[in-house]
Amino acid sequence: MVNILISTYNGEQYIKQQLDSIMNQTFQDFHIYIRDDGSTDATPEIIRKYMRNRKFENRISLCTEENIGFSASFFRLLQWADTGDYWAFCDQDDVWYPDKLAKAVAWMEKNDPRIPLLYHSAFELGNSDLSEITPYIPGRFHYQFYNSITSNLFFGFAVSINRTLYEMLIQANPEKIKYHDWFAAMITAAFGKYHLSGQVEAVHRQHKNNASPLFFIKKIPHGIKLLKGDLFYRRNAKEFERLYGERLSDQDRKILNWFTQDSYSLRLACKKAFYPHRWNPQIPVEIVLRMLMLIGKV
Repeated sequence: MVNILISTYNGEQYIKQQLDSIMNQTFQDFHIYIRDDGSTDATPEIIRKYMRNRKFENRISLCTEENIGFSASFFRLLQWADTGDYWAFCDQDDVWYPDKLAKAVAWMEKNDPRIPLLYHSAFELGNSDLSEITPYIPGRFHYQFYNSITSNLFFGFAVSINRTLYEMLIQANPEKIKYHDWFAAMITAAFGKYHLSGQVEAVHRQHKNNASPLFFIKKIPHGIKLLKGDLFYRRNAKEFERLYGERLSDQDRKILNWFTQDSYSLRLACKKAFYPHRWNPQIPVEIVLRMLMLIGKV
């Protein structure tokens, strides 16, 4: 059984198309959990109308609650959908191709279920009405635990995970971490296995209301928050250290400790800023990160 998790917010334009694409999956052993994050449009009613269709009435669960933001909303969904074998995160405005779930499940079933497993679908980028679709081609990047502290290679809308990863992720305090998919990436990089699919399995719709910071321009507000004192890299690292620090290798624990210190140290800042290996796959982000490391903001 796959639990498909969708956090909706003012998605009346797109949610039906996404639900249609999910219902047309070749892999049909799934249940959809939807948490509406305080929509002010017709999104909940569109979902309820969909649920009244006899074909779908027992395959979708919906709750409507106050607005808490997409990452906290996904944590609520994880807490709610606590049974099953696999979990797939889903954006309200994307479109899945028919084999998306089947390919994710097939890969995870071929691997050791005792370790955290993360499958990442390849995707295309579409404009708001999907009249223009182009491939998204990620750059090559050697993703390991040390650079998972400062970067996330995986976009939540393309991620599926197994129960072992779920059980580790659900222990995190959502108020301490930045994003649910980023923390899942850290767990996987430290203790598990991931797969970046080379086959396109979805279209990710790009428009002004996207929550996912896919491109550098969308990361600028996060840099401003760091300058203003929102030290989310440190919070992330501290939460990981609290939960799993003792399970890390000596080298990984040492590097994680660089990011958990409360007081500024020029020596430590230089260690991070002049570290000989890449911290982030995007060069502009890499440059900004190293500058922020020097002044003690990362």
